Amino acid sequence: MFQTIGIAGSGLMGTAIAEVNILSKFNIILFDSNSEQLNKAQKKISSRLNKHKQDGIKDGRINYASDISLFKSCNLVIECVTEDEKIKARLLDQIGRIIHKHTILASNTSSISINRLSNSTKNPTNFIGLHFMNPPQIIKLVEIIPNSKTDIQIVDNIKDYVAKLNMQFVISDDQPGFIVNRVLIPMINEAVHALESGLSDVQSIDKALKLGANFPMGPLQLADFIGLDTCLYIMQILIKDFENPKYKPCHLLEDYVRQGKLGRKTGEGFYKY
Repeated sequence: MFQTIGIAGSGLMGTAIAEVNILSKFNIILFDSNSEQLNKAQKKISSRLNKHKQDGIKDGRINYASDISLFKSCNLVIECVTEDEKIKARLLDQIGRIIHKHTILASNTSSISINRLSNSTKNPTNFIGLHFMNPPQIIKLVEIIPNSKTDIQIVDNIKDYVAKLNMQFVISDDQPGFIVNRVLIPMINEAVHALESGLSDVQSIDKALKLGANFPMGPLQLADFIGLDTCLYIMQILIKDFENPKYKPCHLLEDYVRQGKLGRKTGEGFYKY
């Protein structure tokens, strides 16, 4: 059903989602208004696709575009910009003015209300949440989040699309954080509280959860991997939308973000890289 997939945003997630789609032999238009960011994405994707040449995977399946009007040829467009509701809403409105009325428009948001974002689209019945985990090359789960007006056929089409990516899906109601981050991010926040209170050190907290709860990665290491700024932003959404003090971000998490210690992407978070 889908032949050409549009990806709006060539950052960490946009680049990774583009790669997953190419490996499943979809044609991709990767858009970014930032040419420097787009060039970085091209180098990263080309380097990774070189490892799959023996499988007949070629980077000719991807078009790196600074012209958003090219989304006119897409069957599905996935918005993958920074986790900021205003930025996402502006871009969704812009895309909605370009794409065909039958094109499915999706947001890769990890926590923002799909119903609220749908208000920025021209056709809410064709709009849906499509939350890929990070990194999607390894974590084979996608959360599908319909808004209150999403056509049931759109949901079925997206289920088929996720299956073609050789990934699994879960359907989530449009509640803050959806399923994964509703559970995961408060757990990370509690691990930061444990560190802040002097319960134990970083390595011991991570070791305790890896061995005691059979987690593949400790919560503080995982926070570094996700990005401490992203963890903080999701906690802020949870407390704002639920109006429940249990979701209040830990002061230490806020301090690290203020200091620019955001995890792996800045070379330092709870660990140094």
